[in-house]
Amino acid sequence: VIIGAPTDQDLSDIVEIIKDNVDVEDQGNIEDYVGVNVNNNDGTFMTLSQPHLIKSILEDLHLTDKSKIAATPALSSVLLHADLDGEPFDNHFDYRSVIGKLNYLEKSTRPDIAYAVHQCARFMA
Repeated sequence: VIIGAPTDQDLSDIVEIIKDNVDVEDQGNIEDYVGVNVNNNDGTFMTLSQPHLIKSILEDLHLTDKSKIAATPALSSVLLHADLDGEPFDNHFDYRSVIGKLNYLEKSTRPDIAYAVHQCARFMA
């Protein structure tokens, strides 16, 4: 269980209350939890990231050397359509697996990519 509080004293008080009922151990500040990196920025706020999952997705897509950072993942005013005149998908990566990983990433730490992921997920059938 991860517990947070506004101050160290509040946190200590909470842990003591829990210790009265359950055998627990304070393991200090959290840095990584189930693949999610936790960065405590100056003690005022935390940022969560999943660099290992992002690297895995880029490897699945064969984009480790070609990827570029974008400030906005996709315009929410754009609706994707199937490219009926384009080349058929050659299955050089597992589309469903990549969409699943992106969906997990979006739900966990990157809500900013939700629209783009859902647009791409529409073409899984």
